[in-house]
Amino acid sequence: MTVLPVRPDPRPSEPLSSYAARLADANGLTRSRLLLPWRHDIDIPRRELDAVASLAGLDADAAGRLTMNRYPLAIRGHGPQRRHGWRLHHAVVWICPACTVATGHTDLLWQTALMPVCLRCRCYLVQAGTAHIVQAAHPRVLELAEILRDLTETAIDQPRARAILYQLRRRCQAAAATVEAHPKDLNPGLPTIDAAAARKWDAYPSPDPGTVASLLVLFGRRLVREKRQRPAHCRRHQAGVFTPADRARLEWFLTRLRHHVTRDGLHPGHVPALLPLPTDKDAPARRPGQWLSLTRAAVALHLLITQAHDGDPNPDQTTAALGVSGIPTSLLIDGIHTRAGLREQDADLLGRSLDALLAPGLVDYRRRRDTLRAVTRLPSSTARLLPPSAGRGDTQVLAQGWIWTRFTHGPMRSSPWAHIQDRDIHDFDSRIDPETRLLLHETGQQLLADADLLTIPAAQATWAGVTRRYG
Repeated sequence: MTVLPVRPDPRPSEPLSSYAARLADANGLTRSRLLLPWRHDIDIPRRELDAVASLAGLDADAAGRLTMNRYPLAIRGHGPQRRHGWRLHHAVVWICPACTVATGHTDLLWQTALMPVCLRCRCYLVQAGTAHIVQAAHPRVLELAEILRDLTETAIDQPRARAILYQLRRRCQAAAATVEAHPKDLNPGLPTIDAAAARKWDAYPSPDPGTVASLLVLFGRRLVREKRQRPAHCRRHQAGVFTPADRARLEWFLTRLRHHVTRDGLHPGHVPALLPLPTDKDAPARRPGQWLSLTRAAVALHLLITQAHDGDPNPDQTTAALGVSGIPTSLLIDGIHTRAGLREQDADLLGRSLDALLAPGLVDYRRRRDTLRAVTRLPSSTARLLPPSAGRGDTQVLAQGWIWTRFTHGPMRSSPWAHIQDRDIHDFDSRIDPETRLLLHETGQQLLADADLLTIPAAQATWAGVTRRYG
């Protein structure tokens, strides 16, 4: 079979249906030419899977990772209809209201009740065809979702992980038959349980992502508790979390960083406290409340660049340097700190974000943070032109927060006004007119330029000599 001329690489956790559509679109074909329309990323015949792999130039393992065929029955369900597992009914489609609507991005695990959130956008999924409301996910739901994602991969080879997922599904299914909309032990901030949707959990899980998220937290709290109760010296993660491929990927990424250190002068100060999202068409716009995942990624990149400079970085020192001390650690940070490995999806995010930093030219964000942190008030020429306060907070403080987030690319947590939320700055930005926005941008540029002039007396003296000699 002829290999197609344009062969995009599969994205991490991308389902076969999504990849086949991208492959067909890149080559001017219809999806049905590559994959039958009624295939739902499960029970794909070997012949059809090999045909797609051949057209895309993929090996058998890479093509198999795009389907649910590799997951055990406890996840993908039993029988031809795939009942009594974690898989949703084929008529139920969950999407991310942020990135799916904008870019078409989907995830293979979104077809199961194990993943009611988008870990990329940190928000709850919604049913296709319903209102696309972006709602930031509760931190406990996100933490549990990361654990369940790792468990699904472990369950492929380990019976214990399969047993954990099986028991969790049975507990959720049994409770869904009698659960109330507001259980007494439901954490504040979790989605309200839709009793009618919960009652539908029978052969297939409940079709409502919010209801599933709350049920998972109610009956999966033991998983989170066990993770939190590990001693501090044992938080370097269990053996088997990182594979030899992950360790090789980490070494390759360090080699790439050493190349940029030599060629472009890259150093840790070039990392902002909020890693920029890639600017390609697949990247959704950053939302208020999404700072934690991107700040963790910034800490990881800062650690890697320090290692590329032959340093021995510490996560606590790194978070202090970025001004975000006290944020919870993650598998990404711990894997880099201990040199254990770098997972594929994390390497993809760090690599594309590094490209976004390099493309416009490197910026010394550490210097910007140090400069703007010393600014206690705005120049009077700017302050008197600000609009009157129309909402929460003082206008001048909000304006300084606006300048901070725009020029340091960091969350408000890293600023001198850590009590102000990112959403308050977002609301302030939506209220001001373009002239005020331009005024604040020029003020920020001037503050940084003034600081530069104060720290280059030698250059000023040299320039004065050149002026006398050459006019």
